[in-house]
Amino acid sequence: MKKRSTRTILFVLLGLVSLCGIVNLVLSRLGGHFSVTLPVKHTAEFSDEMMMQFPGRLAANGKTLTDVQGNPVLLKGLMPADAARLREIGKFDQEFIQEMADMGANVIRIPVHPENWVHDPDYLWRYLDPLVAWAGRAGVYVIIDWHYIGNVISGAGLQMPDIDERPLDLTLEFWEQVARYFHDTPNVIFEIFNEPQSIAAPEWRTGAQEIISVIRAQGAQQLVIVGGIDYGKDLSWVMDDPIQDGNVAYAAHIYPAHSSAQWGHWFGQVAERYVVVVTEWGFMDENRDATYAYLAGDQRSYGEPFLEYLDEHSIGWVACWYDDTWMPQIFTEGWQSYTRYGEFIMQRLNTAD
Repeated sequence: MKKRSTRTILFVLLGLVSLCGIVNLVLSRLGGHFSVTLPVKHTAEFSDEMMMQFPGRLAANGKTLTDVQGNPVLLKGLMPADAARLREIGKFDQEFIQEMADMGANVIRIPVHPENWVHDPDYLWRYLDPLVAWAGRAGVYVIIDWHYIGNVISGAGLQMPDIDERPLDLTLEFWEQVARYFHDTPNVIFEIFNEPQSIAAPEWRTGAQEIISVIRAQGAQQLVIVGGIDYGKDLSWVMDDPIQDGNVAYAAHIYPAHSSAQWGHWFGQVAERYVVVVTEWGFMDENRDATYAYLAGDQRSYGEPFLEYLDEHSIGWVACWYDDTWMPQIFTEGWQSYTRYGEFIMQRLNTAD
């Protein structure tokens, strides 16, 4: 009786998998996408047969990033949407990652939204594991971006996710698991918290130090990135009280609404002493939307002077979004062509050193 029951369950499961495959095939022929969330295998740590060929671990030496041979590295790359969205739109694959590498990106910033992480206990293995592998095989670095916006200590902030977990507890749990898993993966970079907001610099520095301590406790010695306060734009506090860690870089997020007169104060002076990477920037030109007024800009007034400033100060950058709807988008809707912003990004990546 037990054998028959087990066999029946097995047949039902096989039938469901087959049915999902048929539905997926039909919808793909019709131009749609379909996916079924099934459990994935959990492993203790990342491994890949080609890992010896991945880009080597980066180190912050003063204001310069260097590779394992001591050569300077300037990160210039792209930021796609959350992996869960990539899966929904049929772009969660090696080809998509290779496409960004072929465009000239040497780094890809992967946002992990806390609500997606909480709702999928397999997220690490379902999404981050393959993304890191695909990027490594394509010869590029991966910034794992814990995509919170708000106060990591108190939970204050208008854009905090609607989840029950306290942000600091969840953040520490996330980095404990992720850092342990990727502790020996050379092309991984940890950006500990996307945009600190509604938080004073001393409080943020204390929280950041605690997060980094958890990462290091897992044996992970890769580069960590610490963002500025006020939605990431203000790193001025670093001049007086930098993070105490042997391998740290600092991130600024700068958009057209952020006056160029303040660039030096916010992040330029910091770049004279420490590694700085602008991990988010971009503009909306022909596709401006009043809802996103802080993105209103163009190549001449913002894009060109901004990248010139970054080049002068040897500051790396990641442009967002490598998407057709997330704003500022590099592609027009339906991935038909580049926006003017997208054309500018591609030209700059293709001519990057």
